[in-house]
Amino acid sequence: MWRRFGLASLSLLATLIVVVILGTLGWLSYVLLNPRLNSQPDLVYLVLTVCVVGGLVSILFTALYETLYFSYTEGMQRRVQSEQERWSEVWFAVLFEKAPLPAKVDEAGADTLMLLKESLKGEAADQIREIYDACGLLARDQQTMGGWNVLERRVRVLERWAVLADPRTHPTLVEFSLHPHPELRRLSLLSLARSMGFSEVGPAHVAVTFERLLNLDRFGSGWIEQVLVLLGSSAVKLIQDILVRFPYPMKLRALNALVRLRLWECLPECLPLLRDSNPDIRSAVLRVYSSLHYVPEDAASDVFELLNDPVWYVRSQAALACAGINDVWAVRRLYEALSDEAWWVRHNSAEVLAQKGEDGLQTLRKAAYEHPDRYARDMASKQLFVLQTDN
Repeated sequence: MWRRFGLASLSLLATLIVVVILGTLGWLSYVLLNPRLNSQPDLVYLVLTVCVVGGLVSILFTALYETLYFSYTEGMQRRVQSEQERWSEVWFAVLFEKAPLPAKVDEAGADTLMLLKESLKGEAADQIREIYDACGLLARDQQTMGGWNVLERRVRVLERWAVLADPRTHPTLVEFSLHPHPELRRLSLLSLARSMGFSEVGPAHVAVTFERLLNLDRFGSGWIEQVLVLLGSSAVKLIQDILVRFPYPMKLRALNALVRLRLWECLPECLPLLRDSNPDIRSAVLRVYSSLHYVPEDAASDVFELLNDPVWYVRSQAALACAGINDVWAVRRLYEALSDEAWWVRHNSAEVLAQKGEDGLQTLRKAAYEHPDRYARDMASKQLFVLQTDN
């Protein structure tokens, strides 16, 4: 009963109580305002009694329902925890004491095995994958995904497969990434990405698999970026292909993911995009360089040029990217950028100069007293004050 209804029926019960109380109050108001009825004391007393009793019964019934529901929930949590502890002992005995495999494994046992896999690494994690198959769990999961099962059971299997990282699950995950149900489709895609990111699948195979899925344009920007991040270093070839061959929106998603992944192998594909006509692309490439704290030598001149970009947020990111250029010209160009019309460009230029060692500090002091632009002097003075306060 509780698993089926739970909080949904509690909401319905609360709605029913409100209707009952408002109905009795409406009935009482009608009796009191009707001259023919309010002259009958017995009727007024009856209505008042019904109103009070109905309210008290409703409140008591709600309190009883909540008590029983939360007692059930707490008891359920205790049972789940007890099951996890029991299965943990079984799996540790199998893994480290060479105990025989259990004859039958329920859903709690399968979930506990995946929790152990997340906490273990190396040979133990690989052994868990073999145990999962030897216990018949992988075959049972495949049957669950292929049959007419409820959504909850399929979701549970997809969550386990994301941790299992077994290449044998990939064909099914690819198939369900095209499923008409949006939740199954998105969860399958994320499970496939995490599984491929942790299993020994080459970047070329990852690129072929996901290029076909992403070309269908059935997933939003946030989901695609999440997929690329979950793939980790396995996404190198995929991101390289996206940056070279895919349209602007997909390139932007790949660059946003690259900021988090920090994959040095993709830097050559980023260089031509510094001259892209779209300011969002130029800004995203500069953020990639800033995340790495490194700008390739052949990209330094382009970064300096972008300090004069017509779009302010591109200039702002170019100032941050200059932190990765160890060149005297970087200090000079940041000195000039202190007089930019955009506050963020001046702010970022001053911050990066403060990171440039003694040359940067001397440039800030010079700007605070001698820069011809008063906004540049103010920003340099502010940055020097912040440095003194932190020290």
